Amino acid sequence: MNSEHDIVVITMDFTNHQLRAVLKIAEKGNISHAASALDLSQPGLSRLLNQVEQNLDARLFDRSSRGVQLTEIGKIFCEHSKEILTRHELIRHNIQDLGDQLAGSVRIVMPHTAGVVLFIPLMNHFREHHPNVSLRIMPAFNLHIPQYLNSGTADIGLISYPHGLSGLNASPLMTENLYLVGKSTDIPRTKKKITLAEAVHFPLLLPSVSHSYRFYIDNALAEHNLRIKSLVEIDSEDATIQMLKEGQGFSIIPYSMAQREIDEGQLSACLVTDPVIIRTFFTATALNRPQTRLIRSVSDELTLVVKQHLERGRWTIVADS
Repeated sequence: MNSEHDIVVITMDFTNHQLRAVLKIAEKGNISHAASALDLSQPGLSRLLNQVEQNLDARLFDRSSRGVQLTEIGKIFCEHSKEILTRHELIRHNIQDLGDQLAGSVRIVMPHTAGVVLFIPLMNHFREHHPNVSLRIMPAFNLHIPQYLNSGTADIGLISYPHGLSGLNASPLMTENLYLVGKSTDIPRTKKKITLAEAVHFPLLLPSVSHSYRFYIDNALAEHNLRIKSLVEIDSEDATIQMLKEGQGFSIIPYSMAQREIDEGQLSACLVTDPVIIRTFFTATALNRPQTRLIRSVSDELTLVVKQHLERGRWTIVADS
């Protein structure tokens, strides 16, 4: 059997793609789920794994009807694969940092609602000021964003879940109020505010706790000893907006989530008060990942773009002082 030292040498001969594939299988415990996460076919990922195991002359996983589980050699292989990928990433970033101009690729993960508003201004800003920087915007639930950052799947996160900041270097960026939103014929456009005690009597469509703003809503309800009278949980933001337009309920959501429909007169919004429900956004990076000049600069540029957006009045958001 190969020694641990042999494993280190051998893994250096594999591509980053192969190493990441093995790590993803180990993370998911299931080849089919790993293939889906990697946007590969299951047979294609199985062939890739077989190639790695053949080159090693060792099994990395024990297979069963319940999935796959790392062997002892597999655990060693994954441990060193993570170290190698981190070194490769650091080398790539250090080379990029040698240039006078920003250049390279950066992956930013953020909630869908923020991505809808930020995607175009971010892309336009970087095309104009940093044409050699390639951005990839990745939508994700707030609960999953720390995992994206800590695993190296993303470089920078925009997160609004306060209990998800452990292990992250996070800085407050902005705050956003929540509104009761419904069909324009059901909420008079002259009505600008509504108390939370009044809002709980409406038939509400809300997401599960995987959405950060549900966390803030539940906290406000608990603090004021209030209970929602009628609730349907929907995790699809598109479906929620469609049901609101059809008059099938109301929702307490960020203004930005329905801004287009509100501007078009299809929906109306009232600021929820007593209390005002506010969610805070943070920019975040992983403490266990290398923070290069490129990543730091893009994080600063992200903050700049958001503040410019705020100053132009395009969001109903208040920047933290």
